[in-house]
Amino acid sequence: MTNRMLRLAACAAALATVAACGSVSPDYAYSTTVRLHDGKTVNCEVNETPPSTTQESNGLSLTEERQAEVLATQRLRVLSGPYAPYPTPYTAPIVRCRRAI
Repeated sequence: MTNRMLRLAACAAALATVAACGSVSPDYAYSTTVRLHDGKTVNCEVNETPPSTTQESNGLSLTEERQAEVLATQRLRVLSGPYAPYPTPYTAPIVRCRRAI
């Protein structure tokens, strides 16, 4: 087999896997749980839902909310690297955090 045939076979296998698994969420959309420096546990959704125009209470102070957002988006900074175009889901994420129950 030539290299081109091997690449085509690998692509076909990858497409079959994606088709069998259904839709695959992008690596920039995820949910995570973070722990703030004061010990509070916070659940955050990153790029999971479109932005809303309503303000909802999340049980966090503004400082706690900002700390949670920074911790929750650490993965995006690693994925995008130091030189990334703006705005993208990596560099301008939509983050929703709320205190864990």
